[in-house]
Amino acid sequence: MGKLKINYVQRVPCSAEELAPDVVELWIGVFGRKIDVNIVRRGFILADPVMHAIRERVKRLALATANINKPLPERIGFSPELSPDWRQFLDDLLQKDDSWSFLVNSGSNLRPS
Repeated sequence: MGKLKINYVQRVPCSAEELAPDVVELWIGVFGRKIDVNIVRRGFILADPVMHAIRERVKRLALATANINKPLPERIGFSPELSPDWRQFLDDLLQKDDSWSFLVNSGSNLRPS
């Protein structure tokens, strides 16, 4: 696999079908105390261990910064902009081949010949 182009977007990501095969769109939505991470790539889904690694890092940072009087997304580096540490972590994680699983079509759109 070649190097992926990771785009950090300020909107909900495009539909996966609209992206080039080597493009990943990543959007982090912050809604009060809720953080929504959306990662989209055409033909692939994010492997479970990768999303688990992201969640665990969020939890560790939340605990480590609990005594800071700021909103959670700001304390852990998601807001107002994604911190350089997070960008590096996500870039390294998403560039790995085993971070992705092939998206398999269920065949519901296939027509009999």
